Amino acid sequence: MAANIDAPYLEHLEPIGELSEAGRKQLKGHLRQEILHAGNKLSIGNETPDLVYLLSGRLSLVSRGIAEEISSQTQRANQSLFSNCQHGAFAVAETDCTLLRIDQQTFTDLLNRERTAGIEVVDVDVDETQSSIFQELYQATINGTLELPPMPEVAMRIQRMAQNPDIGVTEITQVIQTDPVVAGALIHATNTPLFRAGVPISNIRDAVIRLGLKTTQKLAFNIAMRQAFKARSPKTQHRMHQLWAHSVDISAIAYVLGGYLRGFDPDRAQLAGLMHDIGTIPILNYLDRHQISLSDRHMEDTINKLRGLAGVMVLNFWGMDDEIVTVAEHACNWKRDHEGTGDYCDLVIVSRLLSQQITSKAGQPLPPLDQAPAFRKLDLGPFDENMKLRLLKEKESEIMALRNMLHG
Repeated sequence: MAANIDAPYLEHLEPIGELSEAGRKQLKGHLRQEILHAGNKLSIGNETPDLVYLLSGRLSLVSRGIAEEISSQTQRANQSLFSNCQHGAFAVAETDCTLLRIDQQTFTDLLNRERTAGIEVVDVDVDETQSSIFQELYQATINGTLELPPMPEVAMRIQRMAQNPDIGVTEITQVIQTDPVVAGALIHATNTPLFRAGVPISNIRDAVIRLGLKTTQKLAFNIAMRQAFKARSPKTQHRMHQLWAHSVDISAIAYVLGGYLRGFDPDRAQLAGLMHDIGTIPILNYLDRHQISLSDRHMEDTINKLRGLAGVMVLNFWGMDDEIVTVAEHACNWKRDHEGTGDYCDLVIVSRLLSQQITSKAGQPLPPLDQAPAFRKLDLGPFDENMKLRLLKEKESEIMALRNMLHG
């Protein structure tokens, strides 16, 4: 039956509270209420499951053979019953329970429209092909139909778990084990020289214990993000692979600089580095989907002109905060200047300028460090006799270890 739930109540439900007040009011028409009598069972269906919340009563949730008692009076009731659960999980009512069902697809559509609304259009000097791509990207954003890459499921779940102080080794282990690729890469990373200590690790639980929760969450998230860098055609997939490798290089440098600079968090700096060029993904996907063949030079020119806008759309779609969105919008503009102290965008700009010194790769011509406004806002120490940053030489082995670990 239809549920008579006040919109303010929805604000406390995760992830429903991510909607605006107007969005929650729209969602009210898609709520259903039902009774689960004591002793009855509720399972995850084969289709995309509804978001199910416990309004009253007490039940046991069973996932991977582990039972968790949930009461409507606890904070856990503000989370969807089957969040972070695999197919096969089920709940058994211990008392008569009132459940709230919310259509997940409707919620997702509302959230996506809100996150991609309000994109500002700026003048861009483009040719006919680039204009066509730009117009479709923009119009699809307005219509809520843009095919943006979804954040990989494991990455999304880990991101949510990182905000929950009650998450422990068992919970993070269960999530990582749902993705064999992430699980295997995490074990491999745990046994690299960066983390190796004594006996080699062969299972996820031991890897989590050795790394610690914070490092595990960060590392598993970064590994899972690689799955967003996928394309259909071999040519586009090759370019997507280059994009991932470049993003990893920048994230490793940003991590080390973030640990050196006062006022920066190295983990957040690494995230900013990994996300800074994310706008290239929907552009490559567009070319792939429409089978548009461009010369390498024309493709790179198209990416350079459009990735800032596309990056804003992707990160708004993923629910990233404004600071990280700013990185995707401006990190490829080494002339960027602003009032105040250095920010994460400045740090990523400097990481991009430094990357050619580390990797010795040819790429888009970049200016000397001391010509970039971003560098002048960061206190990164002196140059050596070859006009290379001394700090970079001192930290080179750490940067290479991080790069190799994420490259796999």
